[in-house]
Amino acid sequence: MKKKSIKSALDNSKWQIIAALILIFLYITPYIYLGKDSHIRIHDNLDSNLVWAKTVLNSGEFFSAPDREIQQVFNGIPRSSLYGTYDISLFWFKLFGAYYGYVFNKLIMSLVAFFGMFYLLKKLIQPDKKSDSFIITGVSVLFAMLPFWSFTLSVAGLPIVLYAFLNLKNGSRHSTNWLIIGLFPFYSSLVLSGIFFIVLLLLILVYDFYQNKTINIPFVKGILLISILYGISHFPIIYSFAFNPDYVSHRIETKLPELSFKNAYIRAKTLFTAGHYHADSLHKYIFYPILFVFILQFFFKRTYKYKTYNYLLVFVFLVSIMYGILLWGPVLTLHKKFIEIIPLQIDRFYNLHPMFWYVLLGFSLIVISRKWDFGKYIAYMIIVIQFVFILTNHELNTNKNEPSYSNFFAEELFEEIKDYIDKPTDSYRVISLGIHPSIALYNGFYTLDGYFPDYPLVYKHKFRKVIAKELDKAPYLATYYDEWGSRCYAFSKELGRNYLNANPKKIKNLDFNYDELKKLGGKYILSSAEITLKQDDNIKFLEIFEIFHSDWKIYVYEVLD
Repeated sequence: MKKKSIKSALDNSKWQIIAALILIFLYITPYIYLGKDSHIRIHDNLDSNLVWAKTVLNSGEFFSAPDREIQQVFNGIPRSSLYGTYDISLFWFKLFGAYYGYVFNKLIMSLVAFFGMFYLLKKLIQPDKKSDSFIITGVSVLFAMLPFWSFTLSVAGLPIVLYAFLNLKNGSRHSTNWLIIGLFPFYSSLVLSGIFFIVLLLLILVYDFYQNKTINIPFVKGILLISILYGISHFPIIYSFAFNPDYVSHRIETKLPELSFKNAYIRAKTLFTAGHYHADSLHKYIFYPILFVFILQFFFKRTYKYKTYNYLLVFVFLVSIMYGILLWGPVLTLHKKFIEIIPLQIDRFYNLHPMFWYVLLGFSLIVISRKWDFGKYIAYMIIVIQFVFILTNHELNTNKNEPSYSNFFAEELFEEIKDYIDKPTDSYRVISLGIHPSIALYNGFYTLDGYFPDYPLVYKHKFRKVIAKELDKAPYLATYYDEWGSRCYAFSKELGRNYLNANPKKIKNLDFNYDELKKLGGKYILSSAEITLKQDDNIKFLEIFEIFHSDWKIYVYEVLD
């Protein structure tokens, strides 16, 4: 779309866009109104991503070398393991702090998602009616209000970068396209969506060559640019895996679960009809009008045959099949061999699905509105119903039964613990029991445990010696640690995988190897449960810490010399 046509689209839809932006800001407002009392997703978020960003900034290793060690974790963890990218989102955390940096990133994600989907749909559908414009704006708002995971543009930014590439493909030379492509690798994850988006671009390139018998040079230049810039932005993680012979990741011990054909089918069906937890498209209900329009075209041969529509739906379907079948017995062996060569989670093509589902929704509602006189009202009703469904799935609503941000991190409580210990935090190490180690890490403690998708294998083995007897008592915990291990936690059989242990029972028999813990520098245990001490235990109870507005009661134990 040329610059003039973009301006025209804005002029014709300006009041709809203003209304859309108001809705997006209202969607973000509860984060500001509630502040740290907001109930934000904990799993794969507060227990990990946000704290990794905060720890990198606290260490001062913003753009440091990838093998530079950050001492606050594991007695020194490579910067590439803690945060494997040079990412724009870190600037917002630096400017606004951990919580409001997270909120500001949410706002950026929603705005980019809206304008990206808006322009992409305009380009693909080429509206010619007022109702078309309303549908496109409405669908763009729906996409912008999805509960995007964490705080990068890995999913939310895909429409705008695809729009830029389609402009290159169609001959546009506007500098905005290159700017979008140039920024995206520094605000998204290569391993989550970037590499899969590049594969999509290559498929488009091949199809274009098949259609036109010529190679689209600007499009190829765009692919080369985004690939090179991903190499720069993700240099820390690329360096660790490709250029550091001394680094061995704990991921080499990862074992994929084997599924029966029935369970593989269920896994594929669930992705196709309901989406994925890390790329939540909330398409449970819009799935039906999309499928309806797909079937409709076979009964009305003269119109409504959108090639793009069919290609996208088939792509989503095939990716869903792949997602299930990769863990099916006969395919799993080949899958494992692929991972040995390229340590990549290849089923993550599902991160492209939210963009495709809402492009499909835009197409389907346009078809419905044009097919019947009353069709536009059906389309408007579907948008409203989906809008309400998305609101009910707002992050602050779906996590309301979990601790709030402030209660989870309990800064005042952990400040009291630091004051009680009364030593420089870098002079001792702690482990957490019954609570996520990210809480101690967030509050400035130096931790021997934590949750990281990639860290040195040698440390995994060292820490295992501390918890070995507890793992022996609980085979499911041993399997979880040995065959995955990204949660390098101080597991106990009695607590299991309960990391939000706010009202725990007493731990009657904790069999940690305290000598091994001392070798790692472990000096204190921060436990959400009281530990029954035995005569031969080499720890002593110090104090209980609790404050009235926190969910936690923390028992502090000292490891004796």
